Amino acid sequence: MGRDFALTTLTFSRSEDTRRQVFPSDRSGKRWFGFVVNFLMIGCGIAFAATSCQATDPMRTVIAVNSASTDSLTIANHYAKWRSIPDHCIVVLDNVPDTMTCKVDEFREKILKPLLEELNRRGLGTQTDTIAYSADFPTAIDLNSDLAKQPDRHKIFTPTGSINGLTTLYQLVVPGNLLYIAPLSNFYARRDNDVIDQNPFLGPDRAVMDEAIAAEEKGDHQAAIDLLLGLATRHPEQWPLRVRLAGLLAIVDRGEHASKVIANLIRDNNAYRQMFESSEAFDSMREDARFQQQIEQMIPVQKNRMPPMPFSARTLWGSNGFPVGAHGEGIPYLMSTVLAVTKGRGTSLSEALSILQRAASADGTGGPATFFFSNSSDVRATTRQPLLPVASIALREMGHTVLIAKDRLPLAQRQLMGAMLGSANYDWASTASTLLPGAIAENLTSTSGVLHQNDGQTAMVELLRAGAAGTSGTVTEPFALQFKFPTPLLYAYYAAGCTLAEAFHLSVESPYQLLIMGDPLCRPYGRQYVEPFEIQTVSDGFNSAQFRLRFQKQVLATSVAEMQIFLGGRLAQSAPIAEGITINKNGLPPGDHELSVALVSSQPLRMTSVGRTRLVVGAAEQVPELEVEWKPGVEGQPGRLTATVTTLDGKRIAIRHHNRRIHEAEADRGEIELPAATVGWGPIRLTPGAFGDG
Repeated sequence: MGRDFALTTLTFSRSEDTRRQVFPSDRSGKRWFGFVVNFLMIGCGIAFAATSCQATDPMRTVIAVNSASTDSLTIANHYAKWRSIPDHCIVVLDNVPDTMTCKVDEFREKILKPLLEELNRRGLGTQTDTIAYSADFPTAIDLNSDLAKQPDRHKIFTPTGSINGLTTLYQLVVPGNLLYIAPLSNFYARRDNDVIDQNPFLGPDRAVMDEAIAAEEKGDHQAAIDLLLGLATRHPEQWPLRVRLAGLLAIVDRGEHASKVIANLIRDNNAYRQMFESSEAFDSMREDARFQQQIEQMIPVQKNRMPPMPFSARTLWGSNGFPVGAHGEGIPYLMSTVLAVTKGRGTSLSEALSILQRAASADGTGGPATFFFSNSSDVRATTRQPLLPVASIALREMGHTVLIAKDRLPLAQRQLMGAMLGSANYDWASTASTLLPGAIAENLTSTSGVLHQNDGQTAMVELLRAGAAGTSGTVTEPFALQFKFPTPLLYAYYAAGCTLAEAFHLSVESPYQLLIMGDPLCRPYGRQYVEPFEIQTVSDGFNSAQFRLRFQKQVLATSVAEMQIFLGGRLAQSAPIAEGITINKNGLPPGDHELSVALVSSQPLRMTSVGRTRLVVGAAEQVPELEVEWKPGVEGQPGRLTATVTTLDGKRIAIRHHNRRIHEAEADRGEIELPAATVGWGPIRLTPGAFGDG
């Protein structure tokens, strides 16, 4: 570690609410996921502080669990262990509909709203990026009661949505705003660069931008400059505003000011040579030596498609695909996938666990691989052909082999990290092809995501059985429309180092009907940007503890953009990278706490490296003891798991599983039998608790 790393100290107060509830209520007094739902014409008023994006990680991933399902509990047990997801980030829901389909009002009232309310209650409303649904949730949502409000809609807007698609679009779905079925409802999805100059705002600044454009068209350049200066200040990540502003400054012979704006664009890697060379606005600066030097410093070519960006649920996205920085001007999203479906046409429980474990072990294992794209004459393939050249170039530039074939399936391919199919039915086993650990394979067809009934098309889970870490399919007839399915660039984003969830959400403009299944955190690529480290204890006293980060290799301070410290799964502090961390224990409740440190890379996709250790607070008599015993069954009866909690400093004991209290008693010692129906099977994490008077 270099000497320029500082030390970070954390102090907690018992009276301080560390949940970071920073968002006020809307006019109705309702808060959803920490964000205010208060829609204007086509946007929403959100009390929101803009923040930079970063890649998602286990502490920003929430597992949603059906309390009435042993499969759901079991999958959550395993996935939480494999992905080191804290108990604080596991939400167990009661009263989940016990069918594979439900009506949208049921979805809102029994799943989405309770989930968001619980995240707010725990202080996770400003932390969570991804919702991963465990098994036994409805996957297909009947939207008829919502869509009845628009009876003259086009037939392509069919009235069934997917659970994860509607969760992604929660900001529109909660109030029933029908923009959630629009062809472009996901502004995070990457689009062609010809849209970057569009008015991106959804609130009051939309009129300001329109006024600036009108002033420019009328030749009132100074008025346009004044308006754009205000917009650029309020929305610093909307860099196309600064390009337009620089051009207007050049037109009015304010070249020095234009050069300063251009210098900032170059610094932020948002200056593309072709923009400035082709624009007549900069003609007055062509002979200026400084401008000529700046041209040489610019990125030579702007690719046709926007580059991938890391996801953050705290970011407000403008309609041109870039973040906005003022309240009410953009929309936030959540990423969401389904971990498994174990009913209907889904997999068995054992298959689901095997699929998720294989995906979790694939992180960082990716190397040069083959990506297959079906280029047949079937409409299921032709729908996605326009972007095949762009995706192919990107993948080949990264050193991968791209196979574009007229076949519906890849034949005898042994190194597949991606397979884009377009076929109603197929038999993967007949291909003699192998999907590598971490691979994505998906199929554009009408109803591969219809899992509650057999309708004649091959179910999407067959690609998971074949070895894929993730796949997708629509839950009803969507029509062959590109905006409802992932573009071929899904695979380029994945190969660039995005997580599986990021890659899917970057490539689907209208996700309301797409069921995405698999491990959202799977990331085979990007290992070179991760800085492995461990947390070493320097000292551990009653009032404080000191820790040091020990890296496997020399790390430059400039390679880490931010250090984030989590206690018990909750974000406690963000700070510049530090060599040492001091935790002031005063204010923390007695017991065993998990301390996690996430280092966010300065690389554009903001990969995170995570280290973990334990922090014990309180004297021995203050920390409850937990003993667990497995008692094998006899004469064909199932075995029993019993847990015993003992405390010397409390009058009431409790046991928690997945952050919910499953047992409590007025005693200093108690034993509870834990049936599988209560906690599921597999690696079960139990937390003891003890409480004194009051």
